[in-house]
Amino acid sequence: MNNLDTTSDHQQRPVNLDVLFLVPNVIGYGRVLLACVAFAFYQDPPWFILFYTSSIVLDGFDGYAARKLNQCSKFGAWFDVIIDLFSRGYLWCALFRGGYAIVFLEWVTFLSTHSRGENWKIPDENFPPLVKMVMANGFKTPAGFFAVGSLHVLPLWFYCYESRFFTQSLGLPMWLQLSGIVVLSVGRTVCAAVELFYCKEYVKDLLRQ
Repeated sequence: MNNLDTTSDHQQRPVNLDVLFLVPNVIGYGRVLLACVAFAFYQDPPWFILFYTSSIVLDGFDGYAARKLNQCSKFGAWFDVIIDLFSRGYLWCALFRGGYAIVFLEWVTFLSTHSRGENWKIPDENFPPLVKMVMANGFKTPAGFFAVGSLHVLPLWFYCYESRFFTQSLGLPMWLQLSGIVVLSVGRTVCAAVELFYCKEYVKDLLRQ
């Protein structure tokens, strides 16, 4: 069967709208709503942090629900990443004028990894040691937790620092605030190295074609 026949067969398959109402995806809609409410309260740090953090926390529940209820779907996997990029990207752009550079890298990385299919989290044997260390066991390693955790927490930490929430509401000393920025920035840099590697591999694949 040639590529045209394969494409035609794919397009003739019925659209399964039931997938939109699976529990993990419904949780995802809630995450989007919470993120939107959070940004409506951007100038009110306690409320922003409450809603934004709630959206992040629910990120762990949709994956758990998908596995527990046997409701994994390609749409759900795609939608989950889209939500993360939407909320985190909005925050980066709101924090810094140059925040779009980080957003751009994350979107290009999503394009690059999505093209690898369902097994994109499984590193190849020829990948650099750093990439394999972060990607091992689906990020469920100290290096993976550090990199992915920094990816999610750093923009929120910056927000708490810039809005003086750490100082005025929590009374954290400045050295602890700055130490958090340094540690999380290191983790985000590790994450960026992995992202750039995947982008490079994707471009190489394009050039081979």
